[in-house]
Amino acid sequence: MVARVGTVAFQGIEAVPVDVQVMVAPGKMGMSMYGLIKLECLH
Repeated sequence: MVARVGTVAFQGIEAVPVDVQVMVAPGKMGMSMYGLIKLECLH
């Protein structure tokens, strides 16, 4: 099953639109992040 959600991320007082896509399936768990990702987000 795939779900798509629109949300925002805050940079200071500005809100930046973010598109989140989630796929739920049986089996091995994992997570992938795509796009412009800063190193702080990977921890």
